[in-house]
Amino acid sequence: MSDNLLLNRDEGVAVLTLNRPDSLNSLSLQAVKDLLSTLRTLHADESVRALLVTGAGRGFCAGWQLEEGGVPGLPDESFGVRQAHLMAEYFNPVIQAFHDLPFPVVAAVNGPCAGAGVSIALAADIVLAAESAYFMLTFSPRLGLIPDLGATWKLPRLIGWARAQAATLLGDKMSATDAAASGMIWRCLPDVSLLAEATAVVSRLAKGPPGIAREVRHAYHASSNNTLAEQLDYERLRQRELLDSAAFNEGLKAFADKRSPDFYKK
Repeated sequence: MSDNLLLNRDEGVAVLTLNRPDSLNSLSLQAVKDLLSTLRTLHADESVRALLVTGAGRGFCAGWQLEEGGVPGLPDESFGVRQAHLMAEYFNPVIQAFHDLPFPVVAAVNGPCAGAGVSIALAADIVLAAESAYFMLTFSPRLGLIPDLGATWKLPRLIGWARAQAATLLGDKMSATDAAASGMIWRCLPDVSLLAEATAVVSRLAKGPPGIAREVRHAYHASSNNTLAEQLDYERLRQRELLDSAAFNEGLKAFADKRSPDFYKK
């Protein structure tokens, strides 16, 4: 594992820690490359059944480390052109990699979460945050940019158009309490309880049916663009596959036996 990330695996649960605490875990180019490589490795690891993402130190992620020095590109390319190439090659694939993981992802936002860090957090299926944490979209009022890494797709769907517009244009800090109240995240917890609660949640999810997190994730994403008739047909086609799965058969047997299902028994 690189210095930018820490990765631990234990009993089907992987814990991925953004590990640049001196910069509030900002995303350098190398950190993003490492994150993408790690997500692809985890995707192929059949022993992993759930993922917890958090930050080292006092912050979750301060966003991109927007520095022109060290960003590869041709001599005549502008900074914007080079960054756009990097978004296509590395940054956007990180969000897609989260979306394609076959297992559930929980984000434990332990402190400041700004810019692209918000997008990283919202790429998780379930987001919990410490009471001291906050979310901040610095793109527009401070940098003259729009949110990226999927934030413009996610935010209006989570908190509504009006809140998304105001949060983006004003760039004010949104407390974890307000984020939970608005529907942006699932729960806000006392700082001392965050990691214990997040660990309990991810451990519970690791016992769920294989692949179901991806199925649910893709179903809700599909519903964002489908008509009711199209979504009904989507559900029909997916249920046709899932009703014939080993997971469904185990669930039925467990229900009949009045026991908890064991989707990973050998």
